Amino acid sequence: MTPDLSLPSRAPELGQYGDCNWDDAAFAIYTLLGDKVSLQEVASVLEKQWLEQGNENHLVRPATPTAEFETLQDIVQAHINLDKGKRERNDGGAAADLEWWPTAFIVVVREDWRTKPGGLLFVFADDEKDCEMDKFYFKIEDAYMMLSSLSFGDEELATSKEAYSQEPQA
Repeated sequence: MTPDLSLPSRAPELGQYGDCNWDDAAFAIYTLLGDKVSLQEVASVLEKQWLEQGNENHLVRPATPTAEFETLQDIVQAHINLDKGKRERNDGGAAADLEWWPTAFIVVVREDWRTKPGGLLFVFADDEKDCEMDKFYFKIEDAYMMLSSLSFGDEELATSKEAYSQEPQA
């Protein structure tokens, strides 16, 4: 059965963190496949090169708590509800540091995510467009460049879609 990958048109709840520092925020990983996929294994594969470069903080992590999701809209709601790990600051910079990237996350949608295109879905709320929701499939080999460019602020979410989007394979 093909999972329901429809999205709400907007998710303004995800765009409330503009005054925060996202430098150490990790991208959450979810799945529509229940326990058929190890999210820790997915995280290890996606951030392997990141950690090999000497970075100590995680680039991607399984979202907590994990749950069984039936639709992509269920996951969007879970990400809205996810405690973003907001830690207040008083150094005159950002209002707080975030543990989780608020406007984007990754969803595993195929058991064969390692070998077939279309197994990894990047979902985001475009804060440049009033938190309009969008998504695209990406390749494992593009994960480091795409996610690190977003993390470092070198790239915007919409330009990542242009650069890294791929068609799923049947």
